[in-house]
Amino acid sequence: MAASGFGGAFGAGIMPSQVMSEGLLGAKQRRFAITYALAKVGEMTPDRLERALFESGVSEAFDLSKELAAMVEQGVLTQSVGAEGLVYRLAGEGGSIGVMGTEASDIGADTLAEVDARLAEVKAEFEAEKDYMALYTESSTGMVPVFLSIREGASVKLKLNLVVDDVATAKTVTRNWRKNARRTQRAIWESVGEGLPFPDFSSIRRVD
Repeated sequence: MAASGFGGAFGAGIMPSQVMSEGLLGAKQRRFAITYALAKVGEMTPDRLERALFESGVSEAFDLSKELAAMVEQGVLTQSVGAEGLVYRLAGEGGSIGVMGTEASDIGADTLAEVDARLAEVKAEFEAEKDYMALYTESSTGMVPVFLSIREGASVKLKLNLVVDDVATAKTVTRNWRKNARRTQRAIWESVGEGLPFPDFSSIRRVD
């Protein structure tokens, strides 16, 4: 998708007087974009927030980790560790999307409608990917373990453990896994099954 939305090609954006000279979003727009996305999509990992905001074209790119840390410290967001790693959500009952004085009414109706549509697409994608787990752990050795799996509820259908050279590669692998997990599962079976029918993995006992 083309870059649009908060501070993007929509022109007016959110509080245009706050947009910085080189096209970067001001603090109010950055934090509004985060809270608005969380309100519309629900709790998300940092990787999913990047996808929801930047890859969808909802917002220009900015230092997401810095903003998340500040918003947790201010009590705007909470964080916890879930099955997919670190997860962020709005603090309080339903959370406030009018953070730091910026309100949804500051955005043009057409702009907000397009942002809502893109976030709805993102939410649908995440729902479709809920059984595709992908995590990585930063290591002091410089090597980064990556853990990939396909699940149906509590049942594990496929599990892969990889080691890559850096966090950037780990992010790429985890992102692509969520897009291509089923195709990868079938390709692996075709490589090792030598023409045997694709198995019903639900009948196979998990062995760790």
